[in-house]
Amino acid sequence: MDPWYPLGSADMLEVAAMGLHVAQMTSDDGMRAAFDAVTVNPARILHLPDYGIAPGCRADCVLLQARSPQEAIRLRAPRLKVIRAGKVIAESPAATATLHIPSRPAQVDWMKGSG
Repeated sequence: MDPWYPLGSADMLEVAAMGLHVAQMTSDDGMRAAFDAVTVNPARILHLPDYGIAPGCRADCVLLQARSPQEAIRLRAPRLKVIRAGKVIAESPAATATLHIPSRPAQVDWMKGSG
């Protein structure tokens, strides 16, 4: 349970998605702004030293199964890895789907856009 919102899950992508709907910001620019609002902007506001994944930085990040910020929010992208100080501290398998439709491939790699 989220300490500030009893129906929340402390998931910032969920917060971004809800904010997009409430504010009617469903354009590509709006989705990118919402993604930045829950990722890079808080770090900038906090003036975190060595923020980012460039050489010499701490390399704290979450690897999402998505091709873009818009897709991450829209699909509630699975978190593939959580990295802190350059080390993987949690990981989950990629989401996959199996199709049971004649003349269609059984598996589709949506990350490559096939299918």
